[in-house]
Amino acid sequence: MATLSSHLLNSVDGTHASGVKVTILQTKPNGDKKTFLETESDVGGRILKDFDLTTEDCLCDYEMICKTADYFSEKNIVSEIIVKFQMEDPKKKYHLPIIISPNGYSIWWSK
Repeated sequence: MATLSSHLLNSVDGTHASGVKVTILQTKPNGDKKTFLETESDVGGRILKDFDLTTEDCLCDYEMICKTADYFSEKNIVSEIIVKFQMEDPKKKYHLPIIISPNGYSIWWSK
């Protein structure tokens, strides 16, 4: 079973970014896209989901879309963060921590 997790941190005040809406899209090798997961970060700013990935799923590309405009109430902000990734191993843990602010973000892979 593969595990996908993320931790969203608010760099403005150092708090966990809870309630951020997140959508994971799956893009098949032929270009067809579908919604793979819709969720939101919990009170600790975290997302955690286990998947039984098929061989076909492991050949797909994924996009994690974080709706940060809904989280920050200011204008002229980064409205969404799109992170493209792959899940090639059906037994691996994939962790995408993101530090967010109204005008930018920082992300890295954590293994």
